[in-house]
Amino acid sequence: MVSSRTDALEPGQRVTGRLGWQEYAVAEPASLLPVTKEFPDTWWLTALSSPGLTAYCAMDVCARPMPGQTLVVTSAAGAVGSYAVQLGKLAGMRVVAIAGGRAKCRLVVSELGADICLDHRGKDFSEQLAAACPDGVHLFFDTLGGPIADGVFDHLAKHAQVLIVGRTISNNSDQPDLDTVNIRQLWAREATIHGFSRYSHPERWAFARERMAALARAGQLKSIDHIIDGFEQTPRALRGMLTGKYTGKTLVRYASG
Repeated sequence: MVSSRTDALEPGQRVTGRLGWQEYAVAEPASLLPVTKEFPDTWWLTALSSPGLTAYCAMDVCARPMPGQTLVVTSAAGAVGSYAVQLGKLAGMRVVAIAGGRAKCRLVVSELGADICLDHRGKDFSEQLAAACPDGVHLFFDTLGGPIADGVFDHLAKHAQVLIVGRTISNNSDQPDLDTVNIRQLWAREATIHGFSRYSHPERWAFARERMAALARAGQLKSIDHIIDGFEQTPRALRGMLTGKYTGKTLVRYASG
């Protein structure tokens, strides 16, 4: 903070908030979250912010992971998916992750603890997915939508839970065929579909942040991010993030210090 007109926050205090793409902003105290030195600065923008809270709230509010069941996570090396993988493992689930590229798949297994990670770009992706889910998919955490999600629907277990947390593949697209079309399998498996947005559950954020912080203190969480320097690089960073160029949360550093 550069200056403050409230006793609750002092100049120099680090805070986070939804302040837009700008170097300076005027904000009400209630819209800001003070950052402490207990965790690295980046953690307040990842595990303790939208990515981590989205994964935690979705599973807490809509479809809790159950030990011994199979969880499939798309975009598993991404900002939200990386936490869904870890939360699933902490709950005792068998986690089948999906990512784009061998390097990302290696990271998801070695760093995040997934039981297996499948490269959706591989020619034999469908066969690998079938082999990885012999008992079906009990919980599907999806942030992509499109053909990849359709492929997972083919392997849903009876009465599966489907968490639709995003639709990156079809975002900003005018092609309706990029959205999910494999509804017949959802019906056949009598699956329950949950559309989830963290911003519809503000009353759960504080609790979710507290739980994620507790896991972080216990050394049970890893945070992955990719930092790009320079305000002018914001459009490039956004484009790269949406096309899957980076792993974890994409952050743009506007200034140092």
